[in-house]
Amino acid sequence: MLTEALRSFVMRVAWEHDRRIHSPNAGLAMNFSTGAVQEVSELYMDSAAARAARWMRMPTSSRAIPSSGATRGDTVQRLKVAGAASRIGQRCYRV
Repeated sequence: MLTEALRSFVMRVAWEHDRRIHSPNAGLAMNFSTGAVQEVSELYMDSAAARAARWMRMPTSSRAIPSSGATRGDTVQRLKVAGAASRIGQRCYRV
């Protein structure tokens, strides 16, 4: 479900880019993608660890592999995008 949502979001950003529509969606897609990829990776690792544990008759806690910090995304980049999105939103809704 997450990968399908990410694919749809990327297609929307590409469509907006082709039509030169300026929106914060590109940054928001980047932020969503880091979280989605991390979550899907963790789910896969849990599944793979469970299969390996059954195969080797070991508890899954001993087969856990810590996730890399590089795949978690950059907090500073996320905050920059969130700030830019809020400023764009404020400009759009001023009366």
